Amino acid sequence: MRVKNLSLIAVITTFVLILWGAVVHNTESSLACPDWPLCYNQFFPTMEGSILIEHGHRLLATLVGLLTIFLVIFSSKERKESAEKNHLFKMSCFALFLVIAQGALGGITVIYRLPTIVSTSHLGLSLIFFSILIYINHKSTSVAERFAHISEETKTKIKNAWKPITRHGIVLALTMLFLQILLGAFMRHAGAGAACGLGSGNALLCRDFETLALTAWPHMPQAQLHMIHRLYAVVVFVVVAIFSIRTSHIFKADKKIKWASLAPFIFISFQVFIGIMTIAFSMAVVPTTLHLAGAALSLGSLWKLNLYLKDAEDSFFLGNRHSFFSDLVDLTKPRLSLLVMVTVMVGTLIAPDRINFFKALFAFFLITLVVIGSAALNCYIERDSDALMIRTKERPLPSKRMKPRTALLFGFALILFAVPLLALFINMVTGVLALIAAILYVYAYTPMKKKSASAVYVGAIPGAIPPVMGWTAVTGRIDIMAVALFLILFIWQLPHFLAISLYHAEDYNAANIKVYPNLKKGLQITKIGIFVFTLALFFVSLLPSFFAQASFIYTRAAFVLSGAFLIYAARGFFLRQDLAMHREWARNYFYGSLFYLPLLLAALIFFK
Repeated sequence: MRVKNLSLIAVITTFVLILWGAVVHNTESSLACPDWPLCYNQFFPTMEGSILIEHGHRLLATLVGLLTIFLVIFSSKERKESAEKNHLFKMSCFALFLVIAQGALGGITVIYRLPTIVSTSHLGLSLIFFSILIYINHKSTSVAERFAHISEETKTKIKNAWKPITRHGIVLALTMLFLQILLGAFMRHAGAGAACGLGSGNALLCRDFETLALTAWPHMPQAQLHMIHRLYAVVVFVVVAIFSIRTSHIFKADKKIKWASLAPFIFISFQVFIGIMTIAFSMAVVPTTLHLAGAALSLGSLWKLNLYLKDAEDSFFLGNRHSFFSDLVDLTKPRLSLLVMVTVMVGTLIAPDRINFFKALFAFFLITLVVIGSAALNCYIERDSDALMIRTKERPLPSKRMKPRTALLFGFALILFAVPLLALFINMVTGVLALIAAILYVYAYTPMKKKSASAVYVGAIPGAIPPVMGWTAVTGRIDIMAVALFLILFIWQLPHFLAISLYHAEDYNAANIKVYPNLKKGLQITKIGIFVFTLALFFVSLLPSFFAQASFIYTRAAFVLSGAFLIYAARGFFLRQDLAMHREWARNYFYGSLFYLPLLLAALIFFK
């Protein structure tokens, strides 16, 4: 009960903090305190005017941090009661990690004088943190308790009306809305908020300042960015409205879930209306702040609805939970593809040359198609092996929910569409790199996994090319920084995969996939490999400092992160000859690597 109540307080406080952050930006108070974390070297400066707004935001953020710490403490005391409460403890720890990262971003925002990418990331991370708190609060109530009021008759009615695409559509709407919020934040922080003119006459169409005419697509790049935000808002509104109303119709027999289903439609309607009013009232503080409030409420309500629907599936929908849409998404290996695309974005953001926003967006889109197309072809080739492994047997192809031909055509179509366009409209270097990465991943690494444990070295090559593609999309050339990015990703993947292969060794053996842990003296070889490659990663992570003039702050971050990672890798040599302990160590190393890489790359972006 303490976790439930405290998480609810944290959700409300975080929502207020997000709105207060909007007030800070909208009143141009962001640099009222020129230093960080204090304000004019004082914890409590004279609290008036812009200083009250800016430093008040920092103090409220401190309160949110304290609430999160107490959340970790309370959940820790209950973690041994059940697996569910242990999961809440882990999520609370993750929330604490996010709030620390959010505080660091806030400091970077002040120190580096409001860089657009940092300010946008600051808002994006705050919404992720907000969603995690909602998740903790939601999961603090059991599924049985949540649906105890629903009769068997009502459950039957809901089940008969249910289709898996319902929840998947809500997830799609949630993803699209999050991207729209990030786009809006980027647009505002890039100085394009008034690029289409202000006042009621410019609230729907854009004032083209070259022709002075109202149009849906102006000539100026900043105005085009603004209109992309407006036009995409229409698409997001339609998607949210369709799935919100559709879900409410399915749950019409239960008023509580019906209104939870309608909440996203209500909030997104408010969001669109306030967006129009923001321009009509010349970006006044109140409507501009309420615009972000509507965004946060829309996102939070969609996320809460998704959690409701997931619980409903777990509680009384015993049939198929998959749709063709979800199977296509599964085919793209979304977690792996997302991590890959993060590395592409890093390459794009740290590149020294300037690139048109729309060209960068188009390049990112095409590279994404190559990545997910390659993943689909990998699933096609490995469908028989996947059927033999516990963690992959429920994928669309091994479970026979999708015909192999569909995956084959899907993967080939994406690659054949994207690669030529990359070469023609971005540059030839990026197009060639995309083709090499796809061929190596699909036709070299994938079949080689059945023949030799050395396949990991081949597989690391296409895995290390994406950040280079991000770099070349901007610069059109491969230079020392591109090589450094390649080496960081190449080396990082080796211990990362060795750790996976250790704690999933039985699965790989069942599928006859060759990995080092299943060789003679494989455990010792794997431990040595993890340590040696982590040591190599320590030195490689410093290459941007020596050869590409990365900042001193990045150097210190790389040294600390890689040093801590190396110490944990060395721990494997001090474990008893207990396979379970080694697998637990490898599992923790694997999850640590998932934190290490984004933090290292974030330091490269934010401290260039």
